[in-house]
Amino acid sequence: MIIYRILFLNLIFVSVAILASDKSDGTTDEQWNKYLEHKATWDKMLKDRYDNELKHTPPKPPWIKYPNRHPTDIFWRMGNGEDYLADYFGLYFKYSSKAEINAYKLKYPEHTDWLGTYESIEN
Repeated sequence: MIIYRILFLNLIFVSVAILASDKSDGTTDEQWNKYLEHKATWDKMLKDRYDNELKHTPPKPPWIKYPNRHPTDIFWRMGNGEDYLADYFGLYFKYSSKAEINAYKLKYPEHTDWLGTYESIEN
């Protein structure tokens, strides 16, 4: 069961990075440039969220934020759960220092249902 959770979380975090890597066939240069501008704006907004909010008040891990949601629940693949994992929890790990991440892990040990979450988000 743990391997399924790890694979599931990897799919969420890796898919976001893969989606924006290459211009697809049939996309015009104008469309691609608009996309890149939008992506740059979005990335800046997320970095600002980290600097202004998450760095000072780290997000709760998903098992604390949403204690009644199992890690394999569809909630984590669409809507509020997916947004929380990508735009808060994952974002914190993306920009935090190793020392901050280690302190976070000590403060919030992984719940048994969520074993492997920290490892998958750091990769």
